[in-house]
Amino acid sequence: EPEPALQISGLTQIYGGAAKPALQALDLTVQYGEIFGLLGPNGAGKTTAISVMSTLLAPTSGRVRICGLDVLHHPQKVRRHIGVVPQDIALFDTLSASENLTYFGRLYGLKGDALKVAVRMGLEVAGLTERSREYVKNFSGGMKRRLNMAIGILHQPRILFLDEPTGGVDPVTRREF
Repeated sequence: EPEPALQISGLTQIYGGAAKPALQALDLTVQYGEIFGLLGPNGAGKTTAISVMSTLLAPTSGRVRICGLDVLHHPQKVRRHIGVVPQDIALFDTLSASENLTYFGRLYGLKGDALKVAVRMGLEVAGLTERSREYVKNFSGGMKRRLNMAIGILHQPRILFLDEPTGGVDPVTRREF
């Protein structure tokens, strides 16, 4: 049987000075093709779990494997397989939509024709083709969210982490997500 897309065992995260763990002994297995949601109130550890799974935070204890790779031992390889759409919009306001996509595409290792195709597809996905040269600072919140989503899938990741991607967007955009 092939290895799961995501496998977490005993994931615990304790922040210095905290009265209790942000995460305690989380076990989770997600197969390829599955859609899985972590639901819970503010402070339940959802963003912490995403931070560990996306290699941005080393866990206090436990193990996380993505596409068969241990996130602690192979973070660079893991990052090739994942896309992240953070809770807070992560865009450069003084760049255009196209420039933002190009910048992040290069961070993902895209170049040449592959980068051009990805940027064009990202603009289409975000519904921003006609506004590709406009500065992001002039975009509405929903437009920024759509561009942020396009950046998360720009390199066609095998796993996509969405941290409250529809926060602050209108009902139509929420439905499109």
